[in-house]
Amino acid sequence: MPVASRFWLAAPILAGPILAGLAPLAHAGEPPRPVCGRNEVLDVVADDIAQRGIDAVILPGSVGQIPTALSDTVRCAVRLQTTVFDTNRFGAVPQVRLLVLDYTVHAGRNGLFVDVAGDPR
Repeated sequence: MPVASRFWLAAPILAGPILAGLAPLAHAGEPPRPVCGRNEVLDVVADDIAQRGIDAVILPGSVGQIPTALSDTVRCAVRLQTTVFDTNRFGAVPQVRLLVLDYTVHAGRNGLFVDVAGDPR
């Protein structure tokens, strides 16, 4: 019996690194997340929208990314949803509008730099 008990004690120790090595393979089929859709980038965009006084919500999964001629810069766009309450034009029914906001992300030595240029269109 002492041999069997040593084997079962050693089995989890040996199997742990093997199973841990297979964990990255489980996510290998997922495409890489675009830089424009990273949480820290979208937080900067949301802060800029709030500073402008625009009452809008960033729609999840609506981030677009286009490479530029510079290898460390990408152009991005995100879709915003805003609600307009104009009782003179629409009565008591709120109108939902979709807007597009363009911004640029530059990968620098100290991290990512976000430049939100222009108003939502």
